Amino acid sequence: MSAAEKLPIEATLRDALAKAREVLGSTRALINDAFSREFEYHRKSDQTWVTEIDLAAERMLRQRLAAAFPDHGFIGEEFAEQNRVEEFTWVIDPIDGTMSLRHRIPLFGTILALLHDEKPVLGLIDLPQLGRLYSGGAGLGAWCNERRVVIQDVANDDQIKSEIISAADRSQYVAAGAPEAFDGLMQRHAHVRTYSDCFGHALAIEGAIGAAIDFDLRIWDIAASQALIAEAGGKMVSVRERGEDLANRRYDVVFGKPRVVDWLISTVALDRLLAR
Repeated sequence: MSAAEKLPIEATLRDALAKAREVLGSTRALINDAFSREFEYHRKSDQTWVTEIDLAAERMLRQRLAAAFPDHGFIGEEFAEQNRVEEFTWVIDPIDGTMSLRHRIPLFGTILALLHDEKPVLGLIDLPQLGRLYSGGAGLGAWCNERRVVIQDVANDDQIKSEIISAADRSQYVAAGAPEAFDGLMQRHAHVRTYSDCFGHALAIEGAIGAAIDFDLRIWDIAASQALIAEAGGKMVSVRERGEDLANRRYDVVFGKPRVVDWLISTVALDRLLAR
């Protein structure tokens, strides 16, 4: 593709990123205000939790982005697909970490990504209670607020021993049919912590931890991280994907510092999952 052909897409991405940052400022205010008061929550049909905050945040994101980009489509966790198109589609998780939100643990966030031909090209992870917005995309870099994020890889395998590895809840590995991946990690590495949901993803994108392993994810859990980790200089490997339809596909991934990711793939039974 020539520079002339790339320009319209690059201009669209810059415009979309600026608008997405602006809209997330509004959802952050909405979420933090609601978090300071009592709010309603209930279980959905799949037995996961949803709160009135999830619903209000996704409505706001859809309405404001649709007004700015009427030709774009939407896939979100809480509402049906809208104006689904092949070229540009927004993917929304209004509250990633609803369990944390429900228990008033401030490590939840809002995830927003833009797909181009079903590939993530923009990613934003906003942590409202922590005041951190991770954002960026293809050719635009990765940022934490106004600070550029660049991952520094470990120099050798020996340094991996001192890296923190983030793992999701064991129940996610059970749901993915691979509890041995979680158990193997716990047995083989001394510094495993369960930094859950997008908080753990943000730490890996920033390079604060060596890597994150997260299983049984949906597109709205992983699209932003995929775009951001690439721009930060990290590596993501999709160990397995299950399901054909984009909105219902399940992902098992590991991402972070490249050398740490490679070590995990070869050491913690993940290579066996790749062969399944």
